[in-house]
Amino acid sequence: MKIGPLKKVTAEALSDINRLMGQLRGKGATLGTRAELREIVENKDSVMVVAEDGKKVVGVATLYVFQKMGKRTGHIEDVVVDGEYRGQGIGKKLVLALIAAGKKNKLAVIHLTSRPEREAANALYKKLGFKLKKTNPYSFHF
Repeated sequence: MKIGPLKKVTAEALSDINRLMGQLRGKGATLGTRAELREIVENKDSVMVVAEDGKKVVGVATLYVFQKMGKRTGHIEDVVVDGEYRGQGIGKKLVLALIAAGKKNKLAVIHLTSRPEREAANALYKKLGFKLKKTNPYSFHF
């Protein structure tokens, strides 16, 4: 199992990542495009790490970096490991790789959100030192 940044945007990587997003987001998940994946991979303010079993992407997680007034922060999105590979510590390795990227980018804090029903993911985040933040999440949809 290889964990590291996604370096090359291929049709196979896109297909694997879309399959993983479907597992994370459920029915009706919008498929990403090759252009979107390329934009994320080539953006200096994002880090997408993947777990690869041979040439198959079996896990993915992304850190987005933001420069704010007086500090740099990050937000982790879309941490998912293929159902057949869960329980092997892959999610932990993906998140630790993003924490290391956060340190390299001199971030003050990394935020993430996770649905309450994702019990294993929530337990992992707490184990890694993330603190539950009391806030009101809002969203504005177009």
